Amino acid sequence: MDKSIKFWNRKAEQYAKQPIADFDAYQNKLELTRRYLTPSSSVLEFGCGTGSTALVHAANVKRIVAIDSSEKMIEIATRKAQENGTNNVEFIEATLFDLPHHSESFDSILSFNVLHLVNDIDATIKKSYDLLKPGGVFVTSTVCIAERSVILKLILPIISKLGIISAKN
Repeated sequence: MDKSIKFWNRKAEQYAKQPIADFDAYQNKLELTRRYLTPSSSVLEFGCGTGSTALVHAANVKRIVAIDSSEKMIEIATRKAQENGTNNVEFIEATLFDLPHHSESFDSILSFNVLHLVNDIDATIKKSYDLLKPGGVFVTSTVCIAERSVILKLILPIISKLGIISAKN
């Protein structure tokens, strides 16, 4: 099993209990994203973690396929959906490259705080666009490591060596 998956499986419960660091920014991100969604939208969210964002957007779309490579994150997300009575979100333990979906399957693809963690960002973006229907929208945001503190820049290579994230220049 990939070191990154082991890491996120270990951290899943703790991660699920953490409050959102910047709640106002998160709410703004949700609102901006909502502008690209319609009641007929078929949406893919990759790197969904514990499913919070997918569950918020579920009320505004036809269906969401939400994936994460961490089995424990998907278990938490599925439990949340059951507790909320949300039935138009399908949580799947998978990577973007494992999906059984064909090209042009989704109206929108969402990916938040994930691209800095993938091994091959170019292939990930290419695969995302391949899965979009013509005129579809890829909505993403991620941390810009180059704009972060000097300390983060120094520990990034160590974290990368541990297999937790991918450090591409």
